Amino acid sequence: MRMLSVGMVAVLGAASGAMAADVVETEGEFLDMIMDGYYLENFDAYTYGSYQEYTLDLAQGDWSYTISASGGAMSFLWSGDGCMSTNSALDGLLVEFTGAPVTAVGGWFYGSDIDGWYIPNPIHIELGDGTSYDFDPASGEDFRGFVSPEGTPIASIWIDAPEVGPNAWSTLDHFYVGSAVPAPGALMLLGLAGLARRRR
Repeated sequence: MRMLSVGMVAVLGAASGAMAADVVETEGEFLDMIMDGYYLENFDAYTYGSYQEYTLDLAQGDWSYTISASGGAMSFLWSGDGCMSTNSALDGLLVEFTGAPVTAVGGWFYGSDIDGWYIPNPIHIELGDGTSYDFDPASGEDFRGFVSPEGTPIASIWIDAPEVGPNAWSTLDHFYVGSAVPAPGALMLLGLAGLARRRR
């Protein structure tokens, strides 16, 4: 059985802290900003409570990452029906990228109840590149993407559902990992570098 949290956490404000990555609010726009060959994980192989381990290692092609519970209880993971969550409402989900450099990450991030269903609750996200972002998902399919504008690799993403009333468990689904399309300036620099190599 999933663990309830003992206390309640104060409501977080709007987007706060350092904003290193660009935030994308639609899946279509996000897909326009990333290259082919991304990894999309829908967690379709999992049912409620079928996965109860401390870590989950996932990989496809050159992309790979580890998911674990991280926060107040440091408990284990708990699968919902086609999603990944935590056993304790005190914990968030920590995804650490272990394969090819990730410069674009996105998905459905939300709070779920003890039965694994979406509930209205703020979500707090922190990226390893310094990005900090808060929002209130309108459903369990409310997309958010993060793209590194300078091509700096994103080492990790942490998703937390701080309780503001009923207990809420941090939940992750429809999760993209990939590389951002280089900005026009970066493409021009790459072209100049290629010319310089050919001239030697």
